Amino acid sequence: MTEFEGHIWVAQDNDEVNFICTTKRVKNKIQAVNEKGRELRIAADKLLWQYPRQASGLEDWQTTCAQIQTTVANLQRDIDMALLWESAVELQLKAIQELAELYFGQTVTIEHLTALWRSIAEDRLYFKRRGQDWEARSAEQITELKTQRTREQIRAQSQALAKEWLQALARSPLPAFPHLSLSSDNDDEASENFQVLNLQPELLPFVERLESWLRGDTDKDAEELVSTIAITAKLNPREFVFETLQKTGRLPLDADRDVMVAGLKPEFSAVVNEAAQMVPPWQPNPLGSITPLLFSIDDEETREVDDALAIEREGPLWKVTIAIADPASVVHCGDTLDREAMRRGTTVYLPTQTVLMLPERISCDIASLTAEQIRSSLVVRAWLDDQGEIIKSDINREGIKVLKRLHYSEADRLLQQGEDETAQQLRNLLTIAKQLQSQRLAQGALTLQRSEYKVSVVQGQITVTIIDKDSPSRLLVAEMMILANHIAARYAQRHQVPVIYRCQDAPLEPINESMLADPLSFHKIRKLLGRSSLSLQPCGHTGLGLSLYTQLTSPLRRFADLVIQRQLMAHLVGEALPYDQEELFKVLETAERTAKESRLIEGEAKKRWLMQYLKQDWGERAIEVLVISAVKNGYKVEMQPWAVEAFLSTNRTLEMGQTVMAVPEKIRVKAATARLKLVKSEE
Repeated sequence: MTEFEGHIWVAQDNDEVNFICTTKRVKNKIQAVNEKGRELRIAADKLLWQYPRQASGLEDWQTTCAQIQTTVANLQRDIDMALLWESAVELQLKAIQELAELYFGQTVTIEHLTALWRSIAEDRLYFKRRGQDWEARSAEQITELKTQRTREQIRAQSQALAKEWLQALARSPLPAFPHLSLSSDNDDEASENFQVLNLQPELLPFVERLESWLRGDTDKDAEELVSTIAITAKLNPREFVFETLQKTGRLPLDADRDVMVAGLKPEFSAVVNEAAQMVPPWQPNPLGSITPLLFSIDDEETREVDDALAIEREGPLWKVTIAIADPASVVHCGDTLDREAMRRGTTVYLPTQTVLMLPERISCDIASLTAEQIRSSLVVRAWLDDQGEIIKSDINREGIKVLKRLHYSEADRLLQQGEDETAQQLRNLLTIAKQLQSQRLAQGALTLQRSEYKVSVVQGQITVTIIDKDSPSRLLVAEMMILANHIAARYAQRHQVPVIYRCQDAPLEPINESMLADPLSFHKIRKLLGRSSLSLQPCGHTGLGLSLYTQLTSPLRRFADLVIQRQLMAHLVGEALPYDQEELFKVLETAERTAKESRLIEGEAKKRWLMQYLKQDWGERAIEVLVISAVKNGYKVEMQPWAVEAFLSTNRTLEMGQTVMAVPEKIRVKAATARLKLVKSEE
């Protein structure tokens, strides 16, 4: 540095004042060095007071600055802010020069001014800054600030105590399902003998905040604190809080982890329940006819019955009737129940319970297609020839009556062995279903057969069942729903009714027979599948082999289906459409978000309970696994028959697509992961 002006100034930086030493001036900017020797540029209007002595160079500046700082610090120690405030209020003084003269009562130096400014700024209680002046606060303001500071101090102390307590809790893991974990053998994620912790009284308010946050209240401070500590416990924040509340007895050990961590609300509010109770059952037109439908087909535990079927011969054609539940007849656009359904978006199916989209009185009673009950329904009819080609179709709102309810197992038995009318109708529908499927396959549809499993937990007992992918009745129902949705999409396009279409782009490359025959076909083909999406514009669905597709066959459990049903119903009866494009776009966003969230919640919960089942009930039995890919120290494999991924630890060289037998070595329930090892005969 060749130039060095050497003027020493006190410069203002908002509430702070600092000493600087100028080196040179460039127009309106002054180049200087600060108390730490760092160069800076500063505007001339920020300079408050000039020190009478000039520095000859950097070394002299640093020596002088240290001496000045010592003097200022000594002066600050003797300043009584309360006394200064009383005098300033009495004399109505606010200029720093006046305040310094009042307080020090002598010739005021730069050190006096700086010491007083810094003391006032650091205190922040008795005065507030206005430019370069310091105005005295009122007594009421000071009292309020003191109260606020006391609260902040208590809050800071509470946060520090809570942080220390949470850190200790993070070091004592809890099983995913502690009410089922009688032992923690070979499990480093839980303590074997868990006991509810005694909660210190001073921590109770914080724990109550955690509980409120888990139940949906906003608490940024608690969330931020929990988020930093949850990482050390290898949990997400909601899981960590859930376990914290279990450890302290605020939640029972058998509280539903999946429901609470996901933020689901199985119960409806009093307002929603009251609205549901006030809904009268749908009443048919006394002059109208009631359409009988022979049966519905569902899982045994299904309570929301969305659809029913019938088939009959009408001349040279088959007339297929598909009745869809009509909650729109009792849940009206914009009412309390409708808003709640939109907020929830979908019914969520968990191993422990079902979290309904609509209250039970609506979805499982007056809108459900219960056998022997008259219900309003959206009825889709298709007339098909003997080759399964659709000749014509129509859609109506009708009163219907389902004559009987079948479970899939019953329907399969009737298809194979039955001799009554129901069995014959099932066979006729199955014939049509197979023809429809063949047509779709000819148009490029994909049927990636993959094992699917179901987990149910009742009073702590875990039952894992494999869904029969070759069940003819499941194929029958699936094809009838695809048919109804396709007809609805064609109707919407033909009549220009705005609806939400379901689309899928073409595969990235053609999928041939050899790919489908590959043991790893599912894993390879899914990487080639085109993007699946929702759209307000008509579009094709290559995965289904259809030119148009929408979904309205599950209006009791999917809000988007209910919306599409309303659109079509309004058009059918000549009413104004309840949704315009903008409103449909909002529904589309909700549908995409809730569908994604529910799939994730359902999948993780099911997999976690499967791991608990393997850990608790499977023992040392061997598991057939499909080798998917090589990873460090082993292979990523798929456990059969559940089609769930796991890690196989082995040094042996295996081929991709090969099947081997393995046994569990380490099950981590919370993480929903399994480490396997080869059975001895495979080593």
